[in-house]
Parts: sequence; C-alpha cells; structure tokens
Amino acid sequence: MLGRIALDLTKDRNHQLRLDATIQLASEHNAELVGIYSSPVANQYLRDETAVPSQVASLMRTHVSDEMAEIRDNFLKAAAAAGVKASYRAPQGPTEEVLALHARYCDVLVMSQTGGVNTAPSQRPNIAESVITSAGRPVLMIPYIGHLSPIGRRVLFCWDNGRRAARALADAGPILTEAKHLVVLKVDENLEQMQAQDITPQDLNAYCASRRYPAPEVIKKESLNYGIGNTILNSATDHGCDLIVMGAYNRSRIREWILGGTSKTLMQSMTVPILFSH
Repeated sequence: MLGRIALDLTKDRNHQLRLDATIQLASEHNAELVGIYSSPVANQYLRDETAVPSQVASLMRTHVSDEMAEIRDNFLKAAAAAGVKASYRAPQGPTEEVLALHARYCDVLVMSQTGGVNTAPSQRPNIAESVITSAGRPVLMIPYIGHLSPIGRRVLFCWDNGRRAARALADAGPILTEAKHLVVLKVDENLEQMQAQDITPQDLNAYCASRRYPAPEVIKKESLNYGIGNTILNSATDHGCDLIVMGAYNRSRIREWILGGTSKTLMQSMTVPILFSH
C-alpha cells in the first residue's frame, strides 16, 4: 500500500479533480498526504523594482497570498473531511525543483495532465516532464477529461523488457499489490529476441507472483499505423482499465523533446490516470 503521497497544489483548471482523486487514493491506502503549493511568481521578481513597479508588485503579492490561503484551507478541509492525515507545504524555488524534492520523501507525486505542447526545440521542457525525469519517484498524472473514480483497481501495465519498464513495475508495487486485475500490454514484441535471450512468459508471471501482484493477463498488439501511444490508450479503453503504468522516455531526452514520442503522446491525449516512472 502507499504510505505517503505528494500532491501538486498548483491552481489550474484541473485543481479540484486532482485534489479529489488524490484524497480518494490516500483514503483507500490509509496514506499520509503532503500538499505542495509553489508560488506562480518568484519572490525575488516581486522585490525587484526595476522589473515590477512597487504598486504592481504589492498587488501581485496580495493576490499570491490570498490564493495560497485559499488553496491551503481548501486542501486541509477536504483532507480532514475524508479522514486523511495531511500537511501543507509552501516551499520557495522553481516549481519543478520543489515538486521533485518533496516527491523524494513520498511514494508517488500526483500532478495533472500537461496543458500545452512545446512547439520548438528552443523551448524549455514543461514542468511535468522535468519532474518525471528528475524526481526519482513515480509521478501519477490525472487527465483533464473523465470523472472521479477509484484508481488502480484494473491496471494496464506496458511491458517492453526495458530498464524503465522494469523500474515502473517495481515503482507501482504499492498500487499493484492492491489491484484486482492486471493487464500486461506488449506492443510490437520481438519473440525471436526473447527466445535468443532465454526469456519465457513465465518469468514475468513469476515476478508478479513473488510481489503478490495479480496474475497478469497478457495482451499483444501491433502498433502498425496507430502508433504506440494510441495503441496503449485504446487497449486501456478496451479492457476497462482505470490506470496505465509505464516507464517514461525510452529514447534520449533531446530526441523525445524534438520528435515527440510515446510518453508525450500519452501526456497530451490521456483518458485515464497514468503512472509514469523514469
């Protein structure tokens, strides 16, 4: 079971759904919840009168302070109503850095689906991508669409024999041990390579059994013209899964950023929560 869950309290269009989903998850696992609010405006910026006139800076500071109090009170009240132990943090520093730091003291960090697409290689990676690749903990992304439902009852796990998939299988352990059903998706599987390496289907089954995961239902798909990302999303829908688990960024960071890729496709088009592990 999950013991400690970190939650990004950024006020965005998905704030309330993300809060409700995380509290529900914490309640089901009897987990402690750590809410992290990162100010949208750096204090150094507001203190620099050459960058922001003093009157404008004062108004901005008041707005940030009011928003912080509103988010804190709403978070603590909602957690208390659900009987979830919770603490509130308001660290200073870049959002991606403080989220990654606090995630390292928890089993998982909950964020929201990315809201935009990087259009040029000169742009910095969005915050979610930065956190996923630097936190050292899995990141659970909540989609904008859909409705609130239990997370982790029917799990779709993406297996490709790779390092990040193996890391994801272990990182998702606290959720998988509580799952009722586990669907393992293999896309474009290379059977000849598996046989040459003396790997059998029973190896994955044996690992899942040793960790007390549900016995996996293995499905195999060819991506063909659909792409791997869409094949994963379609499989989750076909099998009624409420969570996707996968390793993020199977290619180099720069290549993924410029050319896109499975991870980016899923973050932009997700229809159910996705647990990314890196």
